[in-house]
Amino acid sequence: MIETSATVVDLGPGVAWVETVRQSACGTCGSAGSCGTSVLAKLFGARRSRLRIEDTQGLQLGERVVIGIPDGTLVRASFVAYLLPLVSLIAAAGLATRLGAGEGAVALTGIAGLGIGLWLSGLMTGGQSARDRYRPVLLRRGSTTEVEMPMLF
Repeated sequence: MIETSATVVDLGPGVAWVETVRQSACGTCGSAGSCGTSVLAKLFGARRSRLRIEDTQGLQLGERVVIGIPDGTLVRASFVAYLLPLVSLIAAAGLATRLGAGEGAVALTGIAGLGIGLWLSGLMTGGQSARDRYRPVLLRRGSTTEVEMPMLF
């Protein structure tokens, strides 16, 4: 189980909205000062993520909780989001090449394959049952008494 701590920032009937602070390895890397990825993460990276979880324990605003997702869920989500569109692109371009298409047609077929892969990813992750499968769950209340309120900007 992959776990992280979060703070309850909003409550609804049977649900709670929690915020987690995103952790980045860029700050601790020895090359962070000269790395393009680190610069982009600082410029565009949101520091907090807001997630919806089921509230089965009667949570309170500002309370610290531990949320998590099963290990296999992360692997499946990564496959669907990254590998499926890439494999579709390569398969479509490879098929066009095998059929003797020209360079332009191979490129367009590859782009069409990428589009199909993205569409399939949307189908696999769309719908209420699929969204529930990828949603984190409340594991336990936080062990610390610290209350971290979200930034408003």
